Amino acid sequence: MVSGLLTYALVLAAALVPVPYLIEVPGPVLNTFGSQDGKDVIAISGARTYPTQGSLDMLTVGVSGGPGRTVFASQALGAVLKRAQTVIPTESYYPLTTTRDEVASENAAQMAGSQDTATAAAMTELKKPYTSQIAVSEVLPDTPAVGKLRAGDRITAVNGTKITGDDAGAQAVQDAVRASATVTVDYRRGSERGSATLTPREADGQKAIGVRLAQQYDFPVRVTYNVSGIGGPSAGTIFALTIVDKLTPGAMTGGVPIAGTGEISPDGTVSPIGGARQKVAAAAERGAKYFLAPKDNCAEAQEAAQGEDITVVRIDTLHSARTSVERIGKHDTDSLPTCTSGGAQ
Repeated sequence: MVSGLLTYALVLAAALVPVPYLIEVPGPVLNTFGSQDGKDVIAISGARTYPTQGSLDMLTVGVSGGPGRTVFASQALGAVLKRAQTVIPTESYYPLTTTRDEVASENAAQMAGSQDTATAAAMTELKKPYTSQIAVSEVLPDTPAVGKLRAGDRITAVNGTKITGDDAGAQAVQDAVRASATVTVDYRRGSERGSATLTPREADGQKAIGVRLAQQYDFPVRVTYNVSGIGGPSAGTIFALTIVDKLTPGAMTGGVPIAGTGEISPDGTVSPIGGARQKVAAAAERGAKYFLAPKDNCAEAQEAAQGEDITVVRIDTLHSARTSVERIGKHDTDSLPTCTSGGAQ
């Protein structure tokens, strides 16, 4: 009897041992055709818009654990046994020196960036011209840029070299900073032009002037997003599809419930994301009949869909995603590029 109680006590104690892991679980689902807090999730002005139909769901992943939130061994073991949950090392999500607030801030910045790139991708798909420039998104305290540059300054040249408004432009700024003893930055602030000369400072083994950069766009339409409390870049493809649907005649989905995920670039390229397993589970629970998955997430998504009444469709560009959604809306699904068949696009 005593031996049995001792064994039980030891097992219980082991189950309550904190472990350095997080648990990923299916998160909230949001229909981007719908509304949140009485406002359209995606509202467009400056162009004629058309009615949508059905649902086009963006998906999220919830995380249990992290700084200030302990995961116990029993919870981690239980999660391992559940198909819709994944156990990952804490440092893969929260680096040792990173706080929960810092991760939340980064996720919020990624969400804001995904909204801009989704709008850009939609404009590219619809052949609506737009412009972009590299701009200062934040001036870090106690750095050479303080008092010389401001958030919102659009960088036009560095050391006499013109800066383009794409990723190559941002890289050119970074390369100039790392290669120069002093850096002259030409910028446009509102309607005024200016120039600042800065001396880069060593930070974390690299030279820096103390600014964060982001692409700043001028679009032919105004797109407003109402997505509160959700971070990360993975909703970009669904955002872009929603914009395309609202700006073109006819309901693209034909009323069929569709969900999906995928980070997107301004040129329409779809990139893989994390948490595909959890997102498929959430989509199936929501009642979606089709799940749009980046091609590099196909294996995980297809495995998660086993036993569910949902078809996983492979996408690699916004155009391929749009084409597949239009086929689904017309009930022409024989040639869909699913994650099991490959299919034609």
